[in-house]
Formats: sequence, C-alpha cells, structure tokens
Amino acid sequence: MKLEDIKKIAIIGSGTMGPGIALDFAKGGYDVTLVARRQASLDQAAAIIHENLLTLAKNDVIKQGDIAPIEARVSYGLSIEDAARVADFIIECINEKKDLKIELFNLLDSVAKPDALFGSNTSYLNVFELVPERRAANTVIAHWFAPPHILPLVEVVRAEPVSKATEETVLALLRKIGKTPILMQKYVPGHVVNRLQRIIGREVFYLLDNGFITADQLDLAVKASIAPRMCTLGVVQRYDFTGLDLSAGNLRLAGYPEPPLDNAPVSLVSKVEKGDLGVKSGKGFFDYTDKTLEQNLAKRDDDLIRVLKATEFALHDEPKLAK
Repeated sequence: MKLEDIKKIAIIGSGTMGPGIALDFAKGGYDVTLVARRQASLDQAAAIIHENLLTLAKNDVIKQGDIAPIEARVSYGLSIEDAARVADFIIECINEKKDLKIELFNLLDSVAKPDALFGSNTSYLNVFELVPERRAANTVIAHWFAPPHILPLVEVVRAEPVSKATEETVLALLRKIGKTPILMQKYVPGHVVNRLQRIIGREVFYLLDNGFITADQLDLAVKASIAPRMCTLGVVQRYDFTGLDLSAGNLRLAGYPEPPLDNAPVSLVSKVEKGDLGVKSGKGFFDYTDKTLEQNLAKRDDDLIRVLKATEFALHDEPKLAK
C-alpha cells in the first residue's frame, strides 16, 4: 500500500496512548476511528481529545477554528470488526499482554483488507512473532511517546519479513502528520528510548537510595546540563565533542562504582507501597496536591510545547555519518 492509498485509520485501544494517537492523525487530516470495549472509555477519550486540542490552541500549535474540524474527523466505536474492515492503517495500543495481542491480530487478520497495514504501539513485545504470517510483510511496530499528541518521536521497528514498501509508507505517513519517526533495522525489547531510560533509571535510584543527592537536586542537575545538550548533540554525537580518546579512557576509570542490578530500588518501591504513585495519585517523589490531575497534565503539556518550540531546529539539523 502506498501513502496516497491511505484514507482511513483505526486505533484499537483508548487507554493512555489511543486518544493522543487518534488526535495526531485527525490533526494531520485523516479520518480516524478510535475503538474501545466500553462506551465510558470512549466518552473519556473524547473529553481528553477535546482538552488536548484546547491546550494545542492555547499554545498556537493549532488555531481555535481548527478544533471542531479535527474533532469531526474522529469517530468512536465499540466494534473492532467494523473499524478494521474499512481501515487502511490499523494501530493497536491495547494492554501489553501477549495472549491479548495474538487474539487481536487474529481478529484483525480475519476482517481487514488484504493490503491493510498493521502497526503496534507495543513497548516491549515482539509482535513479529504474534502476527499471522500472511500479515508479516505489512506489519511494523510504531511506538509513540506520552503525551503522543505533543512529543514528535515515533519509533518504527521493522523485522526481516517486513516489506520495503510497508516501511517506506509508514515512515512517509508519520512524517506527513508532523511526527519525527526513526527506523530500527531489527527488533530489540524496549526499542531505543525505553532502553536508555532503563539504564538511566538504575543510576537515578542508586544515587537516591544511597543518599548521595535529593530528587529535586538531581532533576535540577539534569535540566541544567545534559538535557539541553542532548537537544543538540543527542547521546552519540556528544562523544565526538568530548573526544573519543577521552571517552574511551573514561570507561576504563578504576574505582568508579557502577550501580548494582537492582529491580526493586528502595526509593521507588517504598513509595509504591505507600500508594504514592506519582501525578495520578497526587504524590510521588514530588507533591502535586495543590492542583488537580488535569491541571498538572496541562502544565506539563504547556511546558513541553514551549521546550519543543525552542529546540525544533535540532530535529532538522542532522549531522553526517562518518564512513
């Protein structure tokens, strides 16, 4: 299927990611059907999309007059079959459970067009082992990041059976709706960003658990150093500016304490056991009880948009790879 053949999008799953992904495609001019199992979930998704559009308009990402047309391009349904039957690109973002995804892919296989493209928003599962064989050439992982209607990245992962045409069409489609897709040549659990975050997390909790620094000072250190530098140099090109010889030497430093392999850090688990789960519960490492959940999310989104506007140039200033 070519880019010009894609007219209708189906998003299966209206949880954390579904509404934002649907908004992205509708904002890009596509007719989208968002599917959930319960009407209450769809009602909530519609409310979330409306609030997100208000935030985008407030920050001049879209015009106020764009809100109604964008909302009109999103329809809501309880039938996977009805949505999949007419869709050209179907994205699943259901629960990260292998059995559920196998069941869904088999259902989609039975009703979708022969040339329909499948995408999975999975973070860790190898969907190339779960999708029916005859759909393998038309399936990719397309992994958005929360909040998906604001953060530009989509990790596109291919595997050996995926056709070049599918890969190129999905990348072109994502660019058309304003996303910044990156292509992974093969599957690895966690893809790129979640793997980096997992490693960073080990060091974060090592520093907190051992009392080297407090959470607020740790975040301030990152915001005032590597965060802005990453916006321009990423994580690989930074080594070129440090000097590859110096970087190689740093990795061999004696007496440098590496964080242990600890999947139950005290600073994290103790808060979970108390019910302090972060923004959604009102407290985590920080206190959010002076605002409603909606206000906290809106402030995050406002701040992210400001940062992205200021650093957008970095996404289009790609360095040349050395041969």
